[in-house]
Amino acid sequence: MTVETIIKNLSAEERRCALELLWAHIERDDPSFAPPEWHGAVIAERLRNPSPEPSLPLKAAMNEIRRRIDGRRTSS
Repeated sequence: MTVETIIKNLSAEERRCALELLWAHIERDDPSFAPPEWHGAVIAERLRNPSPEPSLPLKAAMNEIRRRIDGRRTSS
């Protein structure tokens, strides 16, 4: 079984969890890893133009992002 097949058979929540695990392992196991340059541009833009929405704790923010993504999936 290939990794692609395994991923294809995961639920959306399982894929999200797998992605978080992969990022955690990349950060921990590869100290030379650097995020793509465009990440810096996105962060700089957000710092220049902060959202008018109130700040949320990390867990609440991630839940809100999941809710929005799930909403986009069901509307398309």
